[in-house]
Amino acid sequence: MNIGLAIILLSGASALPGLGVAADKPGIGFSHRDWELACDNTGTCRAAGYQVEGAEPAVSLLLVRDAGAKQAVSAKIQLGSYAESDVALAANVSHLVIKSGGRKLGTIDLVPGAQSSPLTGATLAVILPALLQSSSVVFSSGKQDWTLSTAGASAVLLKMDEAQGRIGTVGALVRKGGKPENGVPQPTVAPVVIAAAVPKHNDKDLLLPGPQRAALLKELRKTTSREDCEGLYPSEDGEKASELGAHRLSRTKLLVSTVCETYAYNQSGMFWVVNAAPPFDPVSAGGDASGYEDGEISASHKGRGLGDCWSSAVYTWDGRQFVWTKESTTGMCRLVAPGGAWELPTYVTTVRRSGNTAR
Repeated sequence: MNIGLAIILLSGASALPGLGVAADKPGIGFSHRDWELACDNTGTCRAAGYQVEGAEPAVSLLLVRDAGAKQAVSAKIQLGSYAESDVALAANVSHLVIKSGGRKLGTIDLVPGAQSSPLTGATLAVILPALLQSSSVVFSSGKQDWTLSTAGASAVLLKMDEAQGRIGTVGALVRKGGKPENGVPQPTVAPVVIAAAVPKHNDKDLLLPGPQRAALLKELRKTTSREDCEGLYPSEDGEKASELGAHRLSRTKLLVSTVCETYAYNQSGMFWVVNAAPPFDPVSAGGDASGYEDGEISASHKGRGLGDCWSSAVYTWDGRQFVWTKESTTGMCRLVAPGGAWELPTYVTTVRRSGNTAR
């Protein structure tokens, strides 16, 4: 999932044509070496660092800072839990000694049974300079060391300062200056999306009668090519097209879907909003999606078969269309934890539930 020294403007709506967008300001994703950055559309930035790729045991440090003047950095550490050997190494470890360049920097008390543990402000204050000046930061239990790489930390933290308008200010992490933070941009309020109520039990597939399904397939194929969704068409060896799933959105609207492609460890589907009766007049509600539940289309995909890194997006029914409401990843593929180490959003909204079902 490394992307070198490139900035990616992340816009999930562009991946799912026909969807509405709650706001047109995407977040920023950036990575270099063993560190990465995700800033969401409110201005909150999260930087995560890992052990050197291929090294053991796994460890990750997460730094979080909100937009705006005089905002402190918070931090969490996570020891590897993907492999049984990692779990065994961390068992019964209650605290860690932090070392860098042969010097002791402080200690961290681990939260019993928690996936991650917070760092105090004082501890973070001594770690931040080490991230910029040392080749690694070591977390030691006395019997075992977890070595956090600092390769890429300077570039990523500089990019965080740039994204939040802090370069040259007294609050910058990397390129500190004498300017006050008065001119630092304030946080942007997350867009509000009103989610329309959907009929109860709509998580169960509706059974479409044969003639209705045939008529619907005919209309869908007029709007979607085989190149866009192979599963919508019979295969060359005569195998039938994928089944159509259907969910009721309202009295007059259905959401229909089909599997377009099945890969080694991911599945890609397509969704349409259609009239409940002919003519169906299908409108695309997204491609490269993976599931639907309770008024939300999800697009969740593994970064690799091991399942230690994921990307995901959510699109919410507002009574007229599916609106982009969330986009995130779980961080680099570094075998830190099953399902990924962190949640690193690049797009967030406030979703509020409506009490009324759309017609």
